[in-house]
Amino acid sequence: MTDDIIMVMDFYFSEIKGGAELNAETLIDRFSDAGYNIKKVKSASLTVDFLKQNVDKKFIFSNFIFVSKDCREYAIKNLQYAIYEQDHKYLKTRNPIQYVDFIAPKDQLANIEFYKNAVVVFFLTKLATDVFVANTRLQNVCNLKSSVWRKEELDFMKTICDTEKIKENAVLDSSNPIKKRGKCISYCERNNLEYELIKDDDFKTFLKKMSSFKRLIFFTGHLETCARILVEAKMLNLEVTYQKRLIGAASEEWFSLSGIDMIDKMEEISSHMPDKVLEYFND
Repeated sequence: MTDDIIMVMDFYFSEIKGGAELNAETLIDRFSDAGYNIKKVKSASLTVDFLKQNVDKKFIFSNFIFVSKDCREYAIKNLQYAIYEQDHKYLKTRNPIQYVDFIAPKDQLANIEFYKNAVVVFFLTKLATDVFVANTRLQNVCNLKSSVWRKEELDFMKTICDTEKIKENAVLDSSNPIKKRGKCISYCERNNLEYELIKDDDFKTFLKKMSSFKRLIFFTGHLETCARILVEAKMLNLEVTYQKRLIGAASEEWFSLSGIDMIDKMEEISSHMPDKVLEYFND
């Protein structure tokens, strides 16, 4: 099974250790595992000539901030492309949290023609989909119902999800101001909760650390399109404290699951994602 698919990204995960970069490259791996021919390209490197040479390919734009105006205009008129939305790039602020009911004034919308002319705009959760539709009124949308994980990552979590919970509360040690480390610490101190800050550049080591805690406390200053870390915590049988209205994953029925049941659900969704994405493209 082969298919010529091009994934466009602003940055590779090797350059920026962000959730969007990780999620996009994990989706690429899922395509490869399913037998599809897919390659990634940097958005800043796109040229109109490149697009013309690949006009018969299926394009998936994960991030597209550095795509030039000329390339966007060419894509709108000539390409089959989807947008894999993990942010809120339809807003100038890229964060609807500051607006009542997450609805921004019309003059704060952005990139609407690019979204409008996509064959489909993919979202990770119902909350992310609903907020986009409420702001843009566009209907060319699909809720993929989750972030995506590699099979070997999910298999690894099965081996550690029943780790004895010998520590109390974990707080993500992130310097990203959107991930409210200070707010989490204040919450713990105000409620006399024992806590530890956790981080590790190695994903499996980080999961192993987290698996020994009873609870993850996670607050955000952003409307999270999914919030991978909360899903991972639940797969590892942690309890979670979070702001429900800001967490995309909490809008999905499967969020009530934990442990092996949650891991199996994520494998089901992740393994079917390549075929689900390609349903929207013409052969």
